[in-house]
Amino acid sequence: MRRRSRIRAVDLPRLVVGAVVNVAELFGGRHRRIEGAHVLAVDEEGRILVVRTTYLGPGWMLPGGRVERSETPHAAAVRETREETGLDVRVERLVLVDAERARDVSFVFRGTVTGGELDPQLGEIAEVGWLDRSEIERTSPRLHRLLAHLDAAGDGVVYWGLLHD
Repeated sequence: MRRRSRIRAVDLPRLVVGAVVNVAELFGGRHRRIEGAHVLAVDEEGRILVVRTTYLGPGWMLPGGRVERSETPHAAAVRETREETGLDVRVERLVLVDAERARDVSFVFRGTVTGGELDPQLGEIAEVGWLDRSEIERTSPRLHRLLAHLDAAGDGVVYWGLLHD
């Protein structure tokens, strides 16, 4: 036996409202927030794992990217780090919530590299590597400020949206 669903007049309001909501989600809005997730990994020499993208201009940043629908921030941090750097990481704990910009929020997790080889993602990542703090200070002011806030917090979690630079 087969059944086919038919649209009835009583179903039309629900379908119209559903369509309007779906279209509105495409255009976002002031309540729509983009979530990002990044990993702060430090090697045995104290160098930090960083990437330089092809689309954000000069300067280095922590590996990471957008949290996908139905994905947790820590899972996104692991996935994005693998995609961008070729390295596998284990996330240990949240160290920073960056809500400085009104339309997005990023979670930074401390992590440990567990395997893989440095292999920049074709098209998105121009370079990947391990840099010491002095090189980051010279070339990447935003990342340098973020690391300074983390240093000041010690073992706590920084909420960057409350900080005034």
